[in-house]
Amino acid sequence: MSRSPQLERTTAALAARLRAPSPSLYPRALVRGQVIVEVGRRGLAAMVRSGAIVPLLPGVYVSPERARDHDVRCEAVAVWSKGRALIAGESALHLLDSRFPAPARVRCIGPPTWNARAPDWVHLSRKPLPSFTVWAGGAACLTAEEALLDAWACAPRRRRKEVLYRALWLRIAGPRRLIGAAARRARLPDRRAFDAIMADFVTGATSPTEVMARREVFTGEDLAELEWQVGLVVEGRRRTADALHRRARIVIELDGAAFHSSRPAVDRDRERDTELAAAGWHTVRFSFRDLQRRPEWCRRMLRRTIAARLHGPADT
Repeated sequence: MSRSPQLERTTAALAARLRAPSPSLYPRALVRGQVIVEVGRRGLAAMVRSGAIVPLLPGVYVSPERARDHDVRCEAVAVWSKGRALIAGESALHLLDSRFPAPARVRCIGPPTWNARAPDWVHLSRKPLPSFTVWAGGAACLTAEEALLDAWACAPRRRRKEVLYRALWLRIAGPRRLIGAAARRARLPDRRAFDAIMADFVTGATSPTEVMARREVFTGEDLAELEWQVGLVVEGRRRTADALHRRARIVIELDGAAFHSSRPAVDRDRERDTELAAAGWHTVRFSFRDLQRRPEWCRRMLRRTIAARLHGPADT
């Protein structure tokens, strides 16, 4: 028996809503009862039969076009758990700021009494849930600071610093509140490494880019002369260099996209570099991405620049 025009319109409208890209004003993961309310049992059967919707979790339907989207999977987990699970770790960081890369699996925590069996694409831990949560991307999540600590704990040791620096760089979590949240935790893997990084913020570091540059990139005896956050007076104005090498008269600037990518910011940086050059300072700039993705290149370029300023350019 053919479907009525009205049923076709309602099922088509629902299918279009479910495949809307992120972010969406409407839920993109619905339980069976919600689908039936919208299109009836015949509509549900027709949509499943035609592949317009697919069951991602038991009794939870999504658009096949969005079935692999991390945001939709997080929403589906929240719906499936009936509010018992909280999105955590890197999944929560991604929901809080889409610039943070989505992990391969949805990370969530649920109460110890919840006996659900999670599929392979869900990383579920059972533990007491916090009383304070936030809402992001259609799901209840850990707060930014707790999500970042959970991400640190769950990440392989080789990735922990990368996760921490990126979340701080994106300002998903703030250093002071993160330090407070960590202090309330009885256990945190690699706490000594975590505390050492965060101590730099307490003692005056102004950005995660600076901390990463100091601790992970510009290291070694030959770079021990670098001075950090140094005030200079140029053209009658006080300028603060992220770092400098005084003997070679080199200023190192660490550029974050939030403060150096707009047209006015580029113009300000150009003016600053010109004034420093007139005063005899050579400016070298490194981005957060370069420091993170190719630290050896950053070290090599800085060392070669210092050598060229001190001894003249090397023969090529």
